Amino acid sequence: MALAQFKGTIANQERSALVETVGIVSQSGTVAAQVLHLRELYRSWFPEEVRGIVSQLYCNPALYLVIPFLLLLEFLFPVNPSQPLIGKGFLQDAVWFIAFAPLKVLILFPIGALLESFFAAHRQFFNIGSAAQWPVWAKLIAALLLGEFLFWLNHFVRHKIRVFWVFHAIHHSQKQINVFTEDRVHIVDSFLLSLLAFLPFFLFQLPNIYAVTAVALYWPLHDRFVHANIKMNLGWLGWVITSPQFHRVHHSAAPEHLDKNFGGHFSLFDYLFGTACRDTSVYPETGIADAQFPSEENVKWSRLPGNWLKQTVYPFVQLFEEQQVFQRGRVFIGNMRSLRRGTPERPMDDWSDS
Repeated sequence: MALAQFKGTIANQERSALVETVGIVSQSGTVAAQVLHLRELYRSWFPEEVRGIVSQLYCNPALYLVIPFLLLLEFLFPVNPSQPLIGKGFLQDAVWFIAFAPLKVLILFPIGALLESFFAAHRQFFNIGSAAQWPVWAKLIAALLLGEFLFWLNHFVRHKIRVFWVFHAIHHSQKQINVFTEDRVHIVDSFLLSLLAFLPFFLFQLPNIYAVTAVALYWPLHDRFVHANIKMNLGWLGWVITSPQFHRVHHSAAPEHLDKNFGGHFSLFDYLFGTACRDTSVYPETGIADAQFPSEENVKWSRLPGNWLKQTVYPFVQLFEEQQVFQRGRVFIGNMRSLRRGTPERPMDDWSDS
């Protein structure tokens, strides 16, 4: 009862502070009441988990501290000095960042909840029994290493299997990689990436706080760092941790860098499996060799949101067109075989419509 009264007191204080702040800024009690009403609607329409996702994406103080710092590094140590700090590529990726939260709430959050429930329901199968006796630091290191290996393997597969690559290619399409390029990820690609994200923490029986710290705090900030337009390879540390130079090679448009540097946060598995580019002084141009991709280069600034939709739909268009070509090829081969037998499946005049 005392706890409920305490929570009620805190809620009333927050309510009063919000009304007072908005009222002072707007000099209108009506505006303050409307803002308060919108907040109450938001809280009533969306569960706490959804509000947590939105807060994590848009209200994360670290985001607004790290991005200006990375932009400062881009200004001081740019790979490409002619690339503007806030250009069209930066803004297109910012649109991806803004649009990702609703998709994550509507698609990834329910799927992620199901996967987490599945792991929890089969906890005995997914747990390593002896790990319960390990010290926390040992379990954390083991989980991070296994998580990185699963990321490396997942990343490798998404490059090698065509139906996965067409979605992952969206991320590689940026020619001006920047601090927001990490958010240039198709929702299908993001789903494939997140399939095994929490498995290591179940295997080694780590408390959720460690999973949240590693996944929700450090990884997103490191991802923005390695995508920044910064001329930096981290020296000897780059043999362990991925750097902007290391990951830029992965985004390279040069044929000699194809299928190199798959590591997300650690580079050791690339060196272990022979997929690392050992030249730490090269800073190549980035992008994909697809002239039909709806790049933002020739789009007006005001049409970047619409271009985001085109880029999102593009992988499905590619797969549909490839399926049509495949079907036409099957019909053509079938007609040729039937023609040899003297019983064509379709008249020759109809082949042009195949």
